Amino acid sequence: MMLKQPSKRLSKQENENFREFLAETYPVCQICGWCRAVEAHHVVYGCYGANKDDRKQISVCRECHLWCHANKKESIEKFESLADENWKKYKISQH
Repeated sequence: MMLKQPSKRLSKQENENFREFLAETYPVCQICGWCRAVEAHHVVYGCYGANKDDRKQISVCRECHLWCHANKKESIEKFESLADENWKKYKISQH
């Protein structure tokens, strides 16, 4: 018997809460560490969002966000573990 994996997709409200947490907790881009973070980037997104994992997001500036999309494979390799840490910290903050 296979165990059901937790959903990769969050409810609209929980996704908004997570993004708010990222903006408050990481006001500076988590990639360059210099610019103001203005967006949340889905590190794991897939083709047209097919494999989108709302739990794997990082707080980024616009320039770094564009770099992530232009360098998708490298972005996943470099930042997936950071996104996992963000999710863990968010879940801890909810208790």
